[in-house]
Amino acid sequence: MSESDRPNRFELPDDLQISSLEANYWWRKTDPVGAFLNNLMFAFIVAPVVLVLRSYYVLSFVIFALMVPYGFLLRWLAVAAVRRRLAKHPEDMLEFREAGIIL
Repeated sequence: MSESDRPNRFELPDDLQISSLEANYWWRKTDPVGAFLNNLMFAFIVAPVVLVLRSYYVLSFVIFALMVPYGFLLRWLAVAAVRRRLAKHPEDMLEFREAGIIL
């Protein structure tokens, strides 16, 4: 496929600052995958409590310790979802700026 045959894609600036908190909120509200992965965070809260009640202290600690990296992963995935959305629909840039997702 030659360069002229490729569809024109909007290139995002590399210095585009995206609020991960707002991006995560948008991703959770607009995408079923985002909603599912964010709701899965609830398991990181309930599972350690249940494991402690069943005397699985080490496993409870391991699951609880994984909650923070999972939260960072969710934020990273949300920012990637916003970048992907803007690459496909550059006309949404103003809407994202007004929503506070793009700083």
